[in-house]
Amino acid sequence: MISRKGLILVCILGVAYVLVVIITQRAGYNLITCPSRLIYDLPCAGCGGTRAFLLLMKGHPVDAFVMNPNVYLVVPFILAGVYLMIYDFFRHTDKLNIYNNKIKEWGNRPSVYIPMLIIEVAIWGYNIWRYKHGQL
Repeated sequence: MISRKGLILVCILGVAYVLVVIITQRAGYNLITCPSRLIYDLPCAGCGGTRAFLLLMKGHPVDAFVMNPNVYLVVPFILAGVYLMIYDFFRHTDKLNIYNNKIKEWGNRPSVYIPMLIIEVAIWGYNIWRYKHGQL
């Protein structure tokens, strides 16, 4: 179970991360946050995710998809999680943990995790190809 303090900490860290990305982007810096790129000089399946999210928020859905297709897998979960955190905070309920447990149960099914694994490996290969061709 996530405590109320834990929920607040997650929200604060999320907002801080978004602010750092926005500030560094506006200052003209290319902030690399991917440990895989920093250590191994290879992108991970999530590389470009932050830029894809920013493109999506700026109203460029196709460019966001090209940057990293994961943006369309992750954004619905993020929005639902933020909504449930706020709901739990004000209503003193435990909906986020219920949601989290249902997602875990759903994700443990081979009919779900095998296609998701294939999709992620494909996205990772796509990111490596783009990186090797100077597009990431």
